[in-house]
Amino acid sequence: MADTIYHQQDQQQPLYQQPAQQQYVQQPVYPATQESSLLGVKVSDSQFWKGALLGAAVTLLVTNETVQKGVVKTVSKMTAAAQSGIEEVKEKFEDAKAEAQAEAAAQKATE
Repeated sequence: MADTIYHQQDQQQPLYQQPAQQQYVQQPVYPATQESSLLGVKVSDSQFWKGALLGAAVTLLVTNETVQKGVVKTVSKMTAAAQSGIEEVKEKFEDAKAEAQAEAAAQKATE
């Protein structure tokens, strides 16, 4: 018995220690804050509003024909610009390649 102490005179009868008295501090109790919710969704949450705005934007893009035409036009213009840029780079590469070959041929001719 680890938690018992025996008297030196009387080894037969244990003397139990008194448990330390617990001290309680009373703290003020605050009522829970009321969170506004709509069907169990916290409408004061910033992620809710981000999702709602993103959903509204996607809905507008998917359902509005004028917006769809504008998006398709913009994407096609960007694609055409990218393709013409790629063609320009290819042309410059071919020009540089032809110049390098001409220089190599000129060096062989002078040797």
